[in-house]
Amino acid sequence: MGDVTIKTDLSKHDLLAKSEDVLREALIANAVKPIAAELRMCDLSSLARHILSNETANLIDLLESSSELYFHRGALSYAGTSSIELNWGGDVTVCLHMKFEGSGVSVMFDLFLLALNSAIDVKFISFDKPSQDPQENTRVLELALKKALRNS
Repeated sequence: MGDVTIKTDLSKHDLLAKSEDVLREALIANAVKPIAAELRMCDLSSLARHILSNETANLIDLLESSSELYFHRGALSYAGTSSIELNWGGDVTVCLHMKFEGSGVSVMFDLFLLALNSAIDVKFISFDKPSQDPQENTRVLELALKKALRNS
């Protein structure tokens, strides 16, 4: 049997960009980890009821009170939509659409809350003054997150 060559469409630049995406997502996840822990102290079915009842003001209040110890006011906010996933086993997953803004960086992401853990999914990141260097953009994001955190 002969050698098989697998051809990919990923260039070195594409791989660097993908690794920077993973690093950026990890930075954001680490920054919002304490907020997710606070929110998971609430009963997820109670959060689901707020979502199903369209009680946006209650969700905003809950998110603001959960983040005020960790982020400066206005840095992290509810993006106005959310969803829930229920399965037959009774497990609830709450997905809150969130926005981070600070130091010329905007991030839209989903915060998933489950009974025992949480996760995020970054939808997009924009920079007021983007660099051609993906690593520099990651450093700008990291600095923006540090500036927005109360304990930094």
